[in-house]
Amino acid sequence: MPSHNSTSAEHIVPHSFGNRRAILPKGIVCDQCNNYFARKIEQPLLADRSFRNLRAWYQVPNKRGRPPSLHGFLAGTELEIGLRLRDGGLEIQPERQGEAEKIREYLESEESPPFLFELPMDPPKALMSRLLAKMALEMFSLRFLHDPRLIDQLIEDNHWDRIRRWARFGDNFDQWPYVQRSVYPEETLMRHPDTGLWVQAGYSIDLFVTKRRETFLAFVLYGHEFVFNSGGPSVKGYEEWLEYHGGISPLVERLGMHLDRSSSPPKVFLVGDALLRAGIEFDRAQGILGLQ
Repeated sequence: MPSHNSTSAEHIVPHSFGNRRAILPKGIVCDQCNNYFARKIEQPLLADRSFRNLRAWYQVPNKRGRPPSLHGFLAGTELEIGLRLRDGGLEIQPERQGEAEKIREYLESEESPPFLFELPMDPPKALMSRLLAKMALEMFSLRFLHDPRLIDQLIEDNHWDRIRRWARFGDNFDQWPYVQRSVYPEETLMRHPDTGLWVQAGYSIDLFVTKRRETFLAFVLYGHEFVFNSGGPSVKGYEEWLEYHGGISPLVERLGMHLDRSSSPPKVFLVGDALLRAGIEFDRAQGILGLQ
């Protein structure tokens, strides 16, 4: 669809992941595609327990300013609940309205079971891969903004047909794998570039090229790293890159940063002048990192 008349900007990283900086201006992504990706890819991923509970735990709000409820269970049962902070207190909600009365009875009993909450990071692989494909294409668009001819080439050149098809429909391959790992603890802190205060590091995103001349997208969310090959469904080139570079992260050590674990009591800090030199934008409202 033509995009030059689009009325909305496009968040490369979903807004509900804390992104306020990595945004494409109006006229790059058509409104229909923007809405499609929001409904068919981003919303199901945000509703998945992995991202839902991560955002709930760290109180990352959506566009309306509300973080999700924390998904859990009443111990020893299959009754699912949502736990939400509201007006300074905790509010427990049934996940299924048909179980509301049974949950109320449990909570009012003398032996009310404890709550169990899991904090996994295991999003649905096909949806996550398609989100990474979308973000990779949009990161290229961000890089090409200075030259409309490059944007036109990104839109028209059949070189990009495979990744476009995968992002849009996910039906041209059985899978498009990515590499997922933890590169620093979720609670890792960094210095606010203006105030000097220690705040939690949120997301970062960038493109990098391997010796195979393959361009990979690297995306980190609260220490969980996802790396995706924009050129085709293979991660072998990245695995070779990791081996050659001793397992470093393309968004930490590659950019001249490192983790400091020397404090007492134990905490982890992301430090290094590259936090500023590498073009990292900082969202002052949320304490979020974003490479642009």
